[in-house]
Amino acid sequence: MVELNSAHQLDELPHKWVDVVVDYLRGFRNDTTDFNRPQLRPSVRHMYPAFVCGYSALIMAGALCNAYVLVIVARKRLYAADPVYVYVANLALTGVVECVSVLPISLMVLLVQNWIFGRFLCFFLPMLQDVPTHVTMLTFLLMAIDRYKHLKHPNKIRLPPLACTFGCWIVAFCIVLPYPVYTAYLDLGIYIKVQFEGVGICAVNMADDMQDYLRSLFVLTYMIPLLSMGYLYSKMSEILRELMNVPAVFYSQDITPRSSGIRSNMNEVQTPNSDSDDVEIDGYKESKTQKYLISMIVIYAVCLCPLMILRLAKLEVSETYENSRHFDLTFMICVWLAFVPTVTTPLLFVAWNSDSSTKERIRRYFKRTKVTAEQTTRTMSMEGLAARNSIYTVQESVP
Repeated sequence: MVELNSAHQLDELPHKWVDVVVDYLRGFRNDTTDFNRPQLRPSVRHMYPAFVCGYSALIMAGALCNAYVLVIVARKRLYAADPVYVYVANLALTGVVECVSVLPISLMVLLVQNWIFGRFLCFFLPMLQDVPTHVTMLTFLLMAIDRYKHLKHPNKIRLPPLACTFGCWIVAFCIVLPYPVYTAYLDLGIYIKVQFEGVGICAVNMADDMQDYLRSLFVLTYMIPLLSMGYLYSKMSEILRELMNVPAVFYSQDITPRSSGIRSNMNEVQTPNSDSDDVEIDGYKESKTQKYLISMIVIYAVCLCPLMILRLAKLEVSETYENSRHFDLTFMICVWLAFVPTVTTPLLFVAWNSDSSTKERIRRYFKRTKVTAEQTTRTMSMEGLAARNSIYTVQESVP
């Protein structure tokens, strides 16, 4: 372990970094000599296999499920039937980005004690981690706005979904642009030249107060979008309740929703944004869509909430060598939980777009599996009872 007791080393370090460097070096084992190689955090030394397995399963499942959604939307041309599927494809693309790039890098950073990823990744990684999160939240919000406008004013042209998805990515990148301002990097090789060539410390910039910035992000990118979506979906529920008694409602410029109803052909794919003055809306179909979209949003918000709260809590509680174990374990669990929607969202999409025969086959399969398991358990119990009875019979027959 490198001793940092010499006066000239402490004097050369910037004053604001002294405590950070001391806590950083205390996190290594005493026999550590090569700081250029990845060093496992002591706080996860006994639990890292479980985290590796959990993150790996999430990465593989999320990547496959979201890729499957993209294939289904493209192969069946669902994007031409309803703009909602363009937003769903954007969610799937975001999930692929998270599983392929964000999660593996985040896992490595959470497991490795020393920062060996260089100056560029120190400033770029926080942006890379949060861009998909902002894109997902904005996509859900745009989906809600588009569907509300469509249900309330069905004759008006809907929002251009492709332009809106591009806008989500641009806005998300703009939101994270200030991140480098609140990030600081210290190259330890400049001050401790013996064993720290190419090793640095990546930390929040201690000279700048970022508490107001993070609190405003929590309100603007998490609370306000969720409250807005809650309001919009409550209004949509009121509209859909009026349509539930009529499977398909025929809208025109001079006919109100409650004055007429013509059943639509369920096999016909209706093209949105057509030039026709008449638009058909199926209340049952829209109610089903709303049910699955609300489920996606609720699961996403619940899974992301612990990580958002932990970020705010870190502003009030300083991380030190003594409490680093609790911070590391809690943060790794919250990050894993925040990425669970990369699996649940595509699964909900599959359930949403599966026909009744497919659902019935799945239901029968699980029912048959349950019955088989019960029969196996019952058979094993009867065999065990018969074995015990035979033992008793043998014992009684022995003089």
